[in-house]
Amino acid sequence: MLMLKAMPSTAGDPARDAVPATKMRLSIHSEGSRGLRFLLDRGAHSVFLACALVVVALIVGILVFLSLRGFAAFLPLAGNTGRTLSFAEVFLSTEWAPSSDKFGILSFMAGSLSVTMLALLVAAPSGILTAVFVTLLAPGWMKTLMRQVMDLLVGIPSVVYGIFGLTFLLPLISAKWLKDSPAAGFFAAACILMVMIVPTIVSLSMDAFEALPRTLDEGALALGSTRWQSIWRVLIPAASPRLLTAVVLGMGRAIGEAMAVQMVIGNNPAWLSLMREATDRAPLIRFLFTPAATLTTELVQELPNTAAGSAWNNVLFAMGLLLFLMTMGIILATRRLGQRGAV
Repeated sequence: MLMLKAMPSTAGDPARDAVPATKMRLSIHSEGSRGLRFLLDRGAHSVFLACALVVVALIVGILVFLSLRGFAAFLPLAGNTGRTLSFAEVFLSTEWAPSSDKFGILSFMAGSLSVTMLALLVAAPSGILTAVFVTLLAPGWMKTLMRQVMDLLVGIPSVVYGIFGLTFLLPLISAKWLKDSPAAGFFAAACILMVMIVPTIVSLSMDAFEALPRTLDEGALALGSTRWQSIWRVLIPAASPRLLTAVVLGMGRAIGEAMAVQMVIGNNPAWLSLMREATDRAPLIRFLFTPAATLTTELVQELPNTAAGSAWNNVLFAMGLLLFLMTMGIILATRRLGQRGAV
């Protein structure tokens, strides 16, 4: 005989009825959260993209502005009040006499390269060797202290270095070595630049050595190398691409420095002629202690005093464009060296 058993009805059970409603609310809430996260992600993406485009637009705008004003010295553009110059009489001449309509900037280019190379001649090896000692040989407390000192020196304004050179370094050099003769020139400017760029080179070189795997040093020591052999023949060659990047970045800061150099270099546009005339000194002494000028110092000193659209003003903007292109070239070279180091 077939027997039927009644099952309890759940139609009126509140607990059972609440389950689908809860799942529905959770589903709606989950879809709302995904939609909100999507909107936030798109908004953040738009903000980051806008910031990147602003930076690119600023760089391109500066380049376009300098190009228009700089090339106005060589092209008959609207707004020019002076004559059109040739590239040869600007970039291949050392005669700078705006009152006589002579605008040769070769001496300024030579001054910028000279003071930069003199500074790097001491700053590069001393900075790299300091990084070797601090990273590989110094105790931990000294490493921490030197890192903080380097960061502090990098952040000091350049005018402070200039004041130090003007009030302390120049009188010291004049009294000790030049018998109270003027000491302004490449030597004092290179000393100031050296102090300014050494912290940059040290900090980046320390990062280069810290990025090396410890197995390089351990393997060299395990094969019988001394500590100095491991450093000189293994670690420094392995870090050389990044060390070269540190030196190039230091050079970029040195070649673009204006205020500190202007305070100690003497600001004499005709320094080449003055050096040739001063025959009472040895050639090296004349070169180091003749008041000179660079691209940056001449820009700072003369640009505010020139009329817009004049040949003088246009040539100064051409000097600014040249500095911009040199700096961009240094940055691109640094990026290239960094990619080689990563490989």
